[in-house]
Amino acid sequence: MNFSFKNILDISQPVNEKSACFPGDTPFSRKVTLSYESSNIINLTALTMSPHVGTHADAPVHIKGSLCGADHCSSTNTTAGAMNLQPFVGPVAVIDIAPTKAGINAALVQAKLTAASTRVKRVLFKTAHTINFEVFEDEYSYIESDTAELLGQLGFILVGLDTPSVDHIRSKDLATHNVLDRSGLVWLENLDLRAVDEGEYFLVALPLKFMDLEASPVRAVLLT
Repeated sequence: MNFSFKNILDISQPVNEKSACFPGDTPFSRKVTLSYESSNIINLTALTMSPHVGTHADAPVHIKGSLCGADHCSSTNTTAGAMNLQPFVGPVAVIDIAPTKAGINAALVQAKLTAASTRVKRVLFKTAHTINFEVFEDEYSYIESDTAELLGQLGFILVGLDTPSVDHIRSKDLATHNVLDRSGLVWLENLDLRAVDEGEYFLVALPLKFMDLEASPVRAVLLT
């Protein structure tokens, strides 16, 4: 086996107290519970944040079923910590349609998706040349449901993009989330693809093993 690579491209957004957060969700905050200055030994912190802050993967329970602590406990195979890891590691195509804030419809990307599907089963959409990580942009590019259907038909297992959601911010039924889930895809949101050219790479973007959460932060990288 040859696992050699020359470069690691970090495609994760930084997370701190200035990080933008989806309206109504819980932003990142931290509390120093023990400081080196006071203990002369270590620093310790506690953090509070939504798992949707920064670069992350949604789990199926984000859009269906109930989490533990509600009326019913979700089946563990739909939470972030129990997701199949295989889709999050492997060859990936980056498709550059930047700059755009329009929906990504099937007509726009069908030719490139069809060509890429013969070689890879993961795809990332680059929609922006600049990103302000501290400001939530309520007009952003998203994946139209016909593109989600096409991804499933072509056998893709993962899709990602550099915006806060695969759905339009004003979507009431999260149609794209649901089509992707029904088609067996997982998805990444809030990527940072500014420095990435269109092409094929090797993706590593593993969700953490949070067994009771509907999403998880990921440290997403491309190996070249």
